[in-house]
Amino acid sequence: MRTSLLLPILLFTAFLTAQAEMTEKAVNMQKAFIEAKQEALLGKTDEAIQLFEGILETDPENDPALFELARLQYAAGNTPPAIEALRRAYAIRPNDVYAAFLAELYQTAGRYQDGADLYASLIQRNPTEPENYLEQAAFLVRAQDIKGAIKVYETLEDRIGVNAELSRRKHALYVGTGDLKRAQRELEALIEAYPDQVEYRHLLAGFYRAQEDEKAAREVYQEILRIQPADVRAQLALQDAGRSAGKAGAGSDAELMDLLARTDVDLDLKIGKLLPLINEVASTNDRALADRALDLARELRRVHPDDAKAAAIVGDLYYHSGRLTEAADAYRATLELDDTVYPVWEQLLATLYLDNQSADLREYGEEALDIFPNRPSVYLYYALGEAFRGDYSEARNLLQQAQLMVSANPDAAEALTVVTAALSAMETRSGIGQIETAKLPGGPKAPMAVYLEQLAEPRPAALFPLDHPGNTNALLLELMGDVSGDAGDKDAATDYYRRAKAAGSKSASLAGKNS
Repeated sequence: MRTSLLLPILLFTAFLTAQAEMTEKAVNMQKAFIEAKQEALLGKTDEAIQLFEGILETDPENDPALFELARLQYAAGNTPPAIEALRRAYAIRPNDVYAAFLAELYQTAGRYQDGADLYASLIQRNPTEPENYLEQAAFLVRAQDIKGAIKVYETLEDRIGVNAELSRRKHALYVGTGDLKRAQRELEALIEAYPDQVEYRHLLAGFYRAQEDEKAAREVYQEILRIQPADVRAQLALQDAGRSAGKAGAGSDAELMDLLARTDVDLDLKIGKLLPLINEVASTNDRALADRALDLARELRRVHPDDAKAAAIVGDLYYHSGRLTEAADAYRATLELDDTVYPVWEQLLATLYLDNQSADLREYGEEALDIFPNRPSVYLYYALGEAFRGDYSEARNLLQQAQLMVSANPDAAEALTVVTAALSAMETRSGIGQIETAKLPGGPKAPMAVYLEQLAEPRPAALFPLDHPGNTNALLLELMGDVSGDAGDKDAATDYYRRAKAAGSKSASLAGKNS
């Protein structure tokens, strides 16, 4: 809620030109105002504050100067004096610009009752503006005055009539206070006002289901179908009646497959039907169950080939059933459809890390930084990609950036400190036993912890099963080469070293081994 930089100057100029003639004092004050604004625009906040305070010593009723002083104090992090200055400006010249900024300051300072009182005064000045009622109620909710907020909504409802948004808000407040009877009546009144709008009946049915009153919900869904026989949501809800929540029996797969194949059913509704099965796979990591779900998810992908959600579901099912390479492929496909959803990026980076696809981890980490430069996890995963090719300097630089971002979060800061210590142990091959591997990314069975463990005491039986065609973890490949060479298998060692070099290794020791 930022106001134009030009507004104070325009107000001030108008104030001066309204005088019968420009006195020398007025001219000097205008010069002082412009000088103060110039200092503010140059980023000299403290100097600008002093200049505006000087203007106000001469002219305490100068509301443009008070407004600009409030802006500067707020920018400097001094909210209480900003509020005081703006209250004075608003008292001198009440207007919507000052009121909007004052409301922002009240919210920032947690002065919610003051914010509610401000909008109450705006309602008195202009009782026909609905937005003022909504803002007053929002401040009252923040002030924990729920009854007051509901009363404001009712006052507005008396003025404009029954309104879906008002009914939703009152319903939510009643539910939050545990007054379920009034919450129910709000939705019933909405249905009575708009009997042909089945969406409101869906709200009531959903409320009943949340209260585990399946009988009442079923009656509402039946009424919806009497009004709109083709309503898919109601049809699906009635099909669910009697089934236990979160369980999908084998006999329901054919029925679900038919539903997924329908082009007239919304994708989100289909996902809702799949979700219990997906959640069960996530909690059990059951591969056979995942295969069942994957058959259904592939049908979803077939019918909705251009929707990223369907692709992401395939990735999640592969991920939670331990098929990381396939999961990474599915997440890549998801990003090709929509690269704006951060959780998909993070899931892909985590999968690439766990699957030792370190080259791709660096590539996608760099791309993610361009889109999400303020996400600490992106810096962490990018750092891991650099670490696993032996570029410890770059890895440390990335971790330092992440540390700056999480400085206010002690747990996250501690976790990054452990990663930094692990980097040093990898580089120097010392102090490995002191690293708390449980605190490393992915835990004690993830690549960083496993590499440190194998570095300290190589065990071929545990080491070589980690390899796969997509493995581009250069340090791990180099270690595999070392163990193969020690076992007398020079050809295998040479192949591992070749792959490590192709994976972008910057290990100082690898060149000699290749030769």
